[in-house]
Order: sequence, then structure tokens, then C-alpha cells
Amino acid sequence: MTLSVRPRARRGFLVNLIWPLLFPLLLGASETRTDENWLEDDSDWNASQVNEGRLQFIAPMPGQSVLSSDTQLWLTENSLRNGWVDMQQCYRNLDAVSRTEVVYAYRDMKNLQVTRVDKVARSRVTARGVELQDVEKGARVCVRAEVKVLRRLTERTFAMQHGPYHRRFLDGYYPYHLSLTVHYPNREMRLERVEPEAQTGFELIENDDSLIIESWFEGELTIVLEFSKN
Repeated sequence: MTLSVRPRARRGFLVNLIWPLLFPLLLGASETRTDENWLEDDSDWNASQVNEGRLQFIAPMPGQSVLSSDTQLWLTENSLRNGWVDMQQCYRNLDAVSRTEVVYAYRDMKNLQVTRVDKVARSRVTARGVELQDVEKGARVCVRAEVKVLRRLTERTFAMQHGPYHRRFLDGYYPYHLSLTVHYPNREMRLERVEPEAQTGFELIENDDSLIIESWFEGELTIVLEFSKN
């Protein structure tokens, strides 16, 4: 399951975001900025202290232009029977690109819609995803869809694996802010396990019928959620 953002310009940089339900590959390109200029221009990151892939939770960086993803998933009683989950998803603080195609490669996905764009001149839903044109630095794009991601393990247990999430440029990994909310019917199912465990930089907030994950990290993060049927 992959989300690819493909540039249509001559020069650019590579950023990978891999995430629980999809594996986003973001390729940003700019007609006027080289790879080196991009590193020098982004004062939030120190190129001399680049993470090389090892997962490292970091302190929150509020007010800084860090790429963020915000996903909400709604599991229903029907999800237990057919695996389908409602999804809403936003990317914030995107990098400037002249023309980009967001390509989803879920095995099963339907009813994809763009619900909001900021600092994007034009957007269009295509057969494979969403096409964006003239994306400004700090842009946001939000979508909604139905995705088949809940997997049955046994007669009474289910799982969703998310990841690995990461933001990569060449051989280095850069700060990523992840917000994930999973809503589920607590009369039908209960949360049994979350991996990784809660720790500084990976906060878990459990409510009666939802789980909220807030994480700031560098490197590669994979999240596993397991549920059991009541």
C-alpha cells in the first residue's frame, strides 16, 4: 500500500514518508532550487547531524516547519466483517513543487475525494490518486477515502500495521510529526496491544472508544495495533 508523490520538474529532492496504512513516497521538485539549496534554506534542520535511519524519538518542535501527517480512521462493526475502514488524512508543511501526482497503491480503496487544499493552485482526482499543481512551501492537502486495511488474525483477533513512517532525503532522515487517531466500537472490540510502547516522543492517549498517537521522531517508525473481539 503506497502513496507516491511524483514530481514533474527538472530538479528536486527526495523525501520518503512511510506510514501506517500507506507507504507515501514524496518527491518534491523545484525549477529554481537544487538539492544543496534546499538543505541550506531549511533552517529547522542541521545537515551535519543527520539521522541515518535508526528510530529516534525527539522533543516536539512546535512553531517549526516540520512535515506533519494527521490521519483519522473509523473502524465500525462492518469493519470486523469486511476489513473496510473510513479514512481522513492531511499532510501539512509540504515542500514547494511545480507539479506533483499523489498516487495511492492500496489493494482496495474507493471514494477518494480531496476535501481541502491550502497554498495549492489546482488539484484534481485521477484514476490513481490526486494531481497537484503549483504547490507552495508550507502547503496542505487533505483527502478522504475508504480503505481495506483491517486484517483478521484469528476468529477473535485483528491487526493493523502502520509503517514504516519516515521522511528521508538522500541518505538522511529528518524530523517527522505524526498524529494518528483510531476510532473503534468499544462494544464490539477492544485494544489489546500497541507497539512501540508509550515513551517520550511517542504518546498514547486511550479513551473509551479511540486511541490517539502523537509522535515526533527521526528515522523509521512502524506501528502495530492489535484488537480482540468482545
